[in-house]
Parts: sequence; C-alpha cells; structure tokens
Amino acid sequence: MRKPTNGNQGNSIRTFRKELLNKKAELQVSLGISSKRRADAERTSEDDRITVSKDEFLQSRVDRVFYAELRQVESALALLDLGVHGTCAECGASISSKRLRAVPWATYCVDCQDKAAD
Repeated sequence: MRKPTNGNQGNSIRTFRKELLNKKAELQVSLGISSKRRADAERTSEDDRITVSKDEFLQSRVDRVFYAELRQVESALALLDLGVHGTCAECGASISSKRLRAVPWATYCVDCQDKAAD
C-alpha cells in the first residue's frame, strides 16, 4: 500500500525515479558496449588472443559490478513503486535524504551500511 505523499515528497519521488532510470540506462549501455567488445574480440588474430583473454577477464569483472549495480537500481525502482523507498532494509529507519541524493539506490542507512562493511 502506498503512503500518502505531500507535494515535496512527490517531487522527491519523481527526482529519485528520474535519477534511477538514468542510472539504469547508463548501466545498460555500458553492459551493451562490453558485449559488443566481446563479440568483436572473437574476430581477432591468434597473436592477439592472449591480450584479448586478459581484457575479457577484466571486462567480465567490471560487468559483474555493473550487473550488481543494475539489480540495486531496479530494486530501488520497485521500492519506489511500493512507496517504501528510503527505508533501511536492516533497521527500518529512514535513510537520510543526503545519502539518497548521493546514492539513490541505497538500501541501508549509513549506520547499517557501516556495520555491514566491518
């Protein structure tokens, strides 16, 4: 069930949604480019295969980070739709607006994020 929003909350939600959708598009483009790079690499000569293999390995690591971030962004969009975006998944407290402006897909408040990092 959606929580009623006042005008400012509605603006914040629209702002977060726009930022999240922009980030999602950015990640999808990055992942699409890396897929094209891998397809192009298959057409390289034998002499370049070792270098390509190293590059592919590094790119696959970067892609994992992009995919993980894309999942976080998609999750944040779903939470926005449910009306619970900005609530810490660990303690249930509100995530500060400053943190959400910096990382709109944040799912933990600063305290819980710090605990998880230790």
